[in-house]
Amino acid sequence: MTQPNEITDILTDQERILRAAWMLPNEGPLSDAQRRQTMENFRQYISQHGLTVEQVARQLGKPRQTTIIDLMKGVYRSSADDHIRKLNMWVEQHARQRAASLADKFVSTKVARDVLTVARLVRENQTMGLCLGPTGIGKSRCAEALHEKYVGSIYIRVITGYHHPKGLTHALACRLGLRSDHRGRPGAYYQMQIEKVIETLRDSSRLLIIDEAHSLNDGALELLRDLHDTTGVPILLLATKDLYDRIRKDADPDHGQVYSRFDVVHHLTQGYDIYSGGKALHTMQDIRDLYNEPPVKLSPDAAQYLQDVAKMLGYGSLRSCKMLLRNAVRRARKRQELTDGEKVTVTADDLEWVETRLRQESSERDIVRDRRTRSAGLASS
Repeated sequence: MTQPNEITDILTDQERILRAAWMLPNEGPLSDAQRRQTMENFRQYISQHGLTVEQVARQLGKPRQTTIIDLMKGVYRSSADDHIRKLNMWVEQHARQRAASLADKFVSTKVARDVLTVARLVRENQTMGLCLGPTGIGKSRCAEALHEKYVGSIYIRVITGYHHPKGLTHALACRLGLRSDHRGRPGAYYQMQIEKVIETLRDSSRLLIIDEAHSLNDGALELLRDLHDTTGVPILLLATKDLYDRIRKDADPDHGQVYSRFDVVHHLTQGYDIYSGGKALHTMQDIRDLYNEPPVKLSPDAAQYLQDVAKMLGYGSLRSCKMLLRNAVRRARKRQELTDGEKVTVTADDLEWVETRLRQESSERDIVRDRRTRSAGLASS
C-alpha cells in the first residue's frame, strides 16, 4: 500500500501526457476491436461534454453526420478506417484544448496536486484509492476537475439518498444512462439495476469518483468493493478522516475486506496542521491565485488574513475564505462608493469587519482580533 509521505515523491516524476484518444496505428487496416473501442470512446467523450454528432460533423466537414452515426452503429463502409482515425484525432485535439482551458482556471495547490497524483495511480493500476482530509480544503473542486480530465469517468457526490446501496446504485445507473423496468417487486428492480451497472462497467476501465464518501453507510461501501471486484473499474474515494477511522483494520475487523482493497490511502493534510507543529497547507501564492481575480484585488494584509483563515483546518479553510471574501467585497464596494463590476481592493479591515459579525462567541471574536494583528504584522514585514 502506498504510504502518505510517498505521494509527494511521486509528484516529482515527469508528468505523463494523458491521452483522451484511443491509441491507433497510423497506417493499415484497423481490427474490429479497434474500431469498436475507438467509436465507444468517441461516444463517451461527446456525451460527457454535452456535444452532438452534428456539432462534431460541422467542425470536421468530413466525415458527415450520417457517416459518423453509421460508424457508431458499427456500420463500416469504404474509408471507414480513415474516418475513425479522423474522429479519434478530433477527440485528442478537443481534449487538449479543454485541458489548457482547465489549467488556466485551476489553481495547483498541494491538495490539488496530491489528489491528481492519487487518481493517476488508481487509474493506471486499476485499483481503489482513498484521499482523506477535513472539509473545505478543496477536495470537491479536485473531484470535479478529475471528472473533466478523464474521459468516460463517473462522478458522484454523495448527497441525501445516495448513502445506502439502493440509492448509490440508482445514482450510478443514472450517470450511465441506464433505464430499468419499474414493474415487479422492488427487490427485483434493484437487482436488475445492479446487474445492468455491472454489465456496463465490466472491463471498461472507467474511473469512478466518489466525493463525500464518508457519508456512505457500510452497505454502500461493500457495494463499491463488489463493483471493483466484479468489473475491475478503478475507484477513487474522497472523504474526511471519519471514513478511515471506520474501515482501518485495527478499528473494526469486519471492515477488513473493504480496507484491503485500497492500495493507495493518502492523508492530504499530514504534516500541514499548524496547531500540531506543521506548516501552512496553502501558500500565499495559492491565496493570491485563488482570490486575486479581477475586478477584485487583495491588499497585502488581506492576503495574509485569508491565509490565516485557510490554516484553520477543520473549520472551513478555503470554503470559509470564499464566504468571507464574498461579503467583504460588498463591504469594500460600499465603503469606497463603488458599483458592481468596478475594480475594488479588499483589505484585512473589510475581512475582519465581516468575520466579527459572523462570529457571536467572545472566544471566537478573540480569534478574529488575533488574526487581524498577525496579518498586519506579516504584511508589513
